[in-house]
Amino acid sequence: MGRATVRKVFLVGLVVWVVGAVLVALSTRSGQVQNAGVYDAGLLLVGIGAVIELISWIVALVASASLGRWGWFFVVLVLGLIGGFIPIMVTYPFVGPTRRHTAPQRPMATTG
Repeated sequence: MGRATVRKVFLVGLVVWVVGAVLVALSTRSGQVQNAGVYDAGLLLVGIGAVIELISWIVALVASASLGRWGWFFVVLVLGLIGGFIPIMVTYPFVGPTRRHTAPQRPMATTG
């Protein structure tokens, strides 16, 4: 699970969510539902899209944790919880971690 997986899952969820939101908007006029079937389908798609986006967020958390990139893990976690979900999920697939964090090697002291 890497950045590409997070990107694909998030984009699928976002597209499903937007299609559902458009259906809901098109089926209402003046605050009243004109076509209940289209409205219900739109609400269903909005819910499915939201669940898929939640899954992409969890995948991003698991990927960051498995790479040992705890800074990224906490940024994704905190921003996702406080309402910065969309910005972090748009940013993570492009600049998120790809390699395991390695501690810098210290030169060994020579004994003379």
